[in-house]
Amino acid sequence: MFASTLKNATGLRGVRAFSQSHSSNMARMQLVGRLVADPEIRSTKNGKDFMRYTVATTDPPTGPVGEDGERPPQTTSYHRLYVFGERNIERMKNIHKGYQVLVDADFRIERTPPADGEGPARDTYLTTHRGIQVLSKPRAPESE
Repeated sequence: MFASTLKNATGLRGVRAFSQSHSSNMARMQLVGRLVADPEIRSTKNGKDFMRYTVATTDPPTGPVGEDGERPPQTTSYHRLYVFGERNIERMKNIHKGYQVLVDADFRIERTPPADGEGPARDTYLTTHRGIQVLSKPRAPESE
């Protein structure tokens, strides 16, 4: 039913309105926050350039209001992101510390067993930049 409606509306043949095939496992995130420092260019072992930057986000207070009527204080989370590809790196050169940004990213978790074989494994979040949009620039300091 939906496929025929879509085909009639778009003129496309062979388009499925709903896919029943499995999508690959992926994790995406969007962050709204501020750059804590200018992005820095690094190189891989193979000599390819990539860029690394960190975005700080404000987490809402959690938990109930205390007996004194106050909510718990807000906390800040820091997210390190990696940028690959010449075009993406060039675009990032124009974005600096203090800019408020909306970042679209993929992430995955790598679990590293403890070096001594004892204790908990360490989880590392690898976040790869897909796109970025500047929401605002920092205000220029007022001159006296």
